[in-house]
Amino acid sequence: MIKPTNLQKGDTVYLLSISRKGSIDMAFVEQQFKIWGLHTIIGTTITSEGFCQFAGTKEERLMEFQAALDNPTIKAIFFGRGGYGTVQIIDQIDFSAFVKHPKWLIGYSDITYLHSHIHQNFGIETIHSTMLSGFNSTNQYDVESIKPILFAGEQNLYFKDTENHKIATITGEIVGGNLSILHTNIGTPSDLDTTGKILLLEDVFENLMSIERMLYALKRSGKLDNIKGLLLGDFSIPIKDNEKSNSMVAAYPNPTAENIDKAFRIMVLDLLKEYHYPICFGLPIGHETGRNVAINLGAKATISLTSNEVQVLYS
Repeated sequence: MIKPTNLQKGDTVYLLSISRKGSIDMAFVEQQFKIWGLHTIIGTTITSEGFCQFAGTKEERLMEFQAALDNPTIKAIFFGRGGYGTVQIIDQIDFSAFVKHPKWLIGYSDITYLHSHIHQNFGIETIHSTMLSGFNSTNQYDVESIKPILFAGEQNLYFKDTENHKIATITGEIVGGNLSILHTNIGTPSDLDTTGKILLLEDVFENLMSIERMLYALKRSGKLDNIKGLLLGDFSIPIKDNEKSNSMVAAYPNPTAENIDKAFRIMVLDLLKEYHYPICFGLPIGHETGRNVAINLGAKATISLTSNEVQVLYS
């Protein structure tokens, strides 16, 4: 994998949106980058009223992102928010200048389209982390966890209070992101080869039936056969469901907010029972407020697990 150049104080970063429009506290965001010593260019997809649910028309979002990708003086691109919209433009993006001068791309959720496409086709590392719309609502640690990757190229991590199964120490490239996006990438030019990789998954507002369906798609397409390990962040499963779509586990036929996570973990372990690699539940990565620590996707890391702790050491 290719690592983009580390940032230095005085470098310029571009702030834009390629998906849904959203509310962003720009005063807070700009102050954060000022503390880091970075100059910012605020894109029109951040400041405009947008188009329908999007930060702009497809043409506007593509044009601004392309200009930021092509500009060699831009050292990193921060995305405003996720939602939906990246898939509308991904096949029109010209990555040729980006490949010659890689820069950090920072986001998650719908930005998984970019993570997956870039890793598979160009072998360039990216950052899975909170986006601009979450800077003022997440905890400060999540925001600050981005900085070491930008300026040093990596950040070793330690997590406690996880639930880990098939304990081991594993080494490999960390790939993945939003389960729904990875599921829709199967069979496309953005489809990840997960062989020998450590797979990270998270999602939001998907019931247990939908999550299992998507996991089966990964399993049946071979995505779960030869990975080194599976890391699961937050899934934020909705409870209200008139069609009993969360009734998937005998121990919890009608799961509540108090036990839905237990039902989810039982379901996943049963679906993956024939595999021997480690499975980690409960990483603070995903859509839950204050739980989205930055992860360097594409980087090779050694991950050591105990029953309830995870240590990530980048090579």
